Amino acid sequence: MNSLSFEEIKCLLNPKHSMVALNGQITGVSIDSRKIKTGDLFIAIESGKTSGANYAKDAINRGASLVISERDLDILPLFVVEDSIVALNELAGYYRNKFNLHVIGVTGSTGKTTVKDMLYLLLSAKFRVVKNEGNLNNLLGLPLSIFDIDNNTEYAILEMGMNHLGEIAKLAKIAKPDIGLITNIAPCHMEYFNDIKEVLIAKLELYKNIPVGGLFVLNEYDTELKNIEKRNDLKHITVGNNCDYHIDNINELLESITFNMNNVKFDIPLIGRFNAFNACLSIALSNYLGVELSIASQVLKNYKSSNGRMNIIRTTDSVFLIDDTYNANPDAFGNVIEYIDRNFKKNKYAVIGDMLELGKLSGYYHRKLGEDLKKAHFNKIFYSGDFIESVKEGAKGIYIKPVEDNDMDYLREEANEGDVILFKASRGIGIEIWLNRFLQR
Repeated sequence: MNSLSFEEIKCLLNPKHSMVALNGQITGVSIDSRKIKTGDLFIAIESGKTSGANYAKDAINRGASLVISERDLDILPLFVVEDSIVALNELAGYYRNKFNLHVIGVTGSTGKTTVKDMLYLLLSAKFRVVKNEGNLNNLLGLPLSIFDIDNNTEYAILEMGMNHLGEIAKLAKIAKPDIGLITNIAPCHMEYFNDIKEVLIAKLELYKNIPVGGLFVLNEYDTELKNIEKRNDLKHITVGNNCDYHIDNINELLESITFNMNNVKFDIPLIGRFNAFNACLSIALSNYLGVELSIASQVLKNYKSSNGRMNIIRTTDSVFLIDDTYNANPDAFGNVIEYIDRNFKKNKYAVIGDMLELGKLSGYYHRKLGEDLKKAHFNKIFYSGDFIESVKEGAKGIYIKPVEDNDMDYLREEANEGDVILFKASRGIGIEIWLNRFLQR
């Protein structure tokens, strides 16, 4: 991060109270006092669950040069503002405007992080690139990621998440992407949307906020995206059948995928046939921006999935664990179950849990989950969450029970060479707890 002076922060935010000499500066931004480095600005977020103001003294003690808070505090230096989240967003937008660089906005129902991480790996072969780490993709995380930009940055790749209409538009206002990519449209966060068309409208807020003359990657493999009304003031890169970029000869192996893209072969250590389409989007954009397909093919041989996203773990007993614990929605569950069905012929177990934020469709999608598990011939299901009865209804005949502490001991004894155990649920369920217990021998 390039430094910002106290004076320009004051001019931007116009705080209610200012208890600080204006000759100081910040060299970083944090909302977590435990991560403060010397010279950082600490923004005390009021989230409703906890007050960041309670940790302001700790931030100062760890080296923070300035605190922004909604509360008057007995610390110096301090700016008091009306809304700490608005202050963070305004400061991030101001900081982003200091740089003449390309910002790539990435959103979609599934595959956002995979596409972001692949793009980062590909573009880093030729350019100086930053990205938002992990799940820093909301109105707190994305602004914090913007402060990773400095004078050397040529591309910033920013994943944008949402669960309500208007959120992508707010993120785009802060980040000002001139390049956009939507991975796909699928049922997720349906508690807050009436139908899939509203999900499409929410995701297209990114498309609508690309400035005139900008660039958009259009995934025509996705039915909803293929039929959107195209803007005539943007350059479009199309991916799909009879498009600028297309894939064929997809071969799904146990621990990798291979395919041809515009007659160049790719072999990526990533599981699941569906991930070939995520890779295609990343490769297409990086190629348009100057990374040759032959170079991309070599670079992606070194791709490594993020934690909790379709990672495959082989135990010393040659039992396969699928760590897809990061999150879950109907499409993502269907993809991993189909992968398991195609690639594993011995016993199949699942330690899984609810898909959250599906609203009135929760019962339907959990019954369908049960049906998919039955169709894929899963042997036993250990379940965490409120919708176990719906899953049972769909998976009639399969052994299903609420997961308990001793079930991991049972699975360690029960599973044999070549068997597979799936671990997956929505983030709020915390299914990774059970994976960790399984691994603790």
